[in-house]
Amino acid sequence: MKKEKYNEAWKISKKYTSILMEHEDNNDHFKIAPNIYSQYLSELQLKNIDRNIKQRYVQIWETMINTVNHNLKVDVCRAAIKLLHQTSVQRSFVNN
Repeated sequence: MKKEKYNEAWKISKKYTSILMEHEDNNDHFKIAPNIYSQYLSELQLKNIDRNIKQRYVQIWETMINTVNHNLKVDVCRAAIKLLHQTSVQRSFVNN
């Protein structure tokens, strides 16, 4: 059961990172990232999936949010979002 929840968390992460990537071209993804993260956490809670910061799928989102909020370099922020998306895609397929 724990493994299934872990896999589901990565699939949900992929869903929300895909939304961020859809807004990449005009840099809107920087503005909407905190809201998308909040929606991600809400869906985890709704599905009774652990939202503890110790979970890797939460840690990587926290890292991205911290980068977007505190780094002034657009390229660094863009890279953080892309890395989050790439990791989510890879983990969602690896765990199928």
